[in-house]
Amino acid sequence: MFNFRWVVRYISEMTQEEFIQKAGETRAKAVSVAGRFGCSQDDAEDIAQDVMLRLWNLRGQLNDASHLGASAAIIARRACIDRWRTVHQHREISDAMPIADEDTLHDRLEYAELEQWLNDEIDRLPSTSAMVLRMRQLERRELSEIADILGIRQTSVSTLLSRARNELLNKLKRRNRQ
Repeated sequence: MFNFRWVVRYISEMTQEEFIQKAGETRAKAVSVAGRFGCSQDDAEDIAQDVMLRLWNLRGQLNDASHLGASAAIIARRACIDRWRTVHQHREISDAMPIADEDTLHDRLEYAELEQWLNDEIDRLPSTSAMVLRMRQLERRELSEIADILGIRQTSVSTLLSRARNELLNKLKRRNRQ
């Protein structure tokens, strides 16, 4: 994790005018970074506001403000990535299935068979992988929340989720080749 200890000493020595000046420069840097990540002007302003709030909340852990712009850029970059991930959340498994034209009996049967096949394949996954996949995809839980529930590390949750998705994808590819 990024070490913010270097800002507090400088902030405690700053006058109000210096703080206002540094905050303006820092906010401009955050807006600039968000803009380079393809955010709209409104989203960039929101991200800059989040950056300023995070820096304010971290002021007790900061020792030196000489790299305040760099920290703002890092926080803004991470906020942009988080926002992108939120917008591009994984869809539910049922949403990811091809939408069948349910006008014909054949299409309805094919769709129902595909859905049943997918549920059976998820059931065949190792129990932890199946639980992680269901909690993430169907219940839309955060990785940290899943880790807390299962009592494992968040990186382990990510690994299990990735393996489960890859295994299902490979099985689906094999099924479609037949």
